[in-house]
Amino acid sequence: MGRSMRVLVDTNVLIDYFGAQEQFYQDSVKLKAAAFFGDIDLWAASHSFTDVFYILNKEHKSRAIQDMFLSSKEFLNICSVAPEDIYGSAQEKWSDFEDCLIHHCALKVKAEYLITRDAQGFTHAQIPCFTPAELFEKLEKETGVSYAEIDRNR
Repeated sequence: MGRSMRVLVDTNVLIDYFGAQEQFYQDSVKLKAAAFFGDIDLWAASHSFTDVFYILNKEHKSRAIQDMFLSSKEFLNICSVAPEDIYGSAQEKWSDFEDCLIHHCALKVKAEYLITRDAQGFTHAQIPCFTPAELFEKLEKETGVSYAEIDRNR
């Protein structure tokens, strides 16, 4: 395929993966596979992990969640959030500060696409936003690479 497509995933996509959210889990596993195969360079914002932990800790043990986070270092890069990201996002005055901060991280890592299930939260984004399914349609159309048969097992 050549150069990897750089993408940053929104918190909701991380919740789908780490929480094995039945309806969306398969697409999140495909992101992992695409990263392993080098078709995408997968990124997430550091602050997303505290949000994921908070949500999943209601149903999962702390240690299990942390072990899942540790296992993600094989395929997921993490963008740190700096003071200028916080202040820059606050100055933009988006209605959803967290979405704006995710967007800042995507710009910071020079992501080509932001992957989310909440595209309406990113109407002011400077980069295209896709759902995971839309990203895989795009990948298949542009490169002929299909992830349609990825196994659901982690």
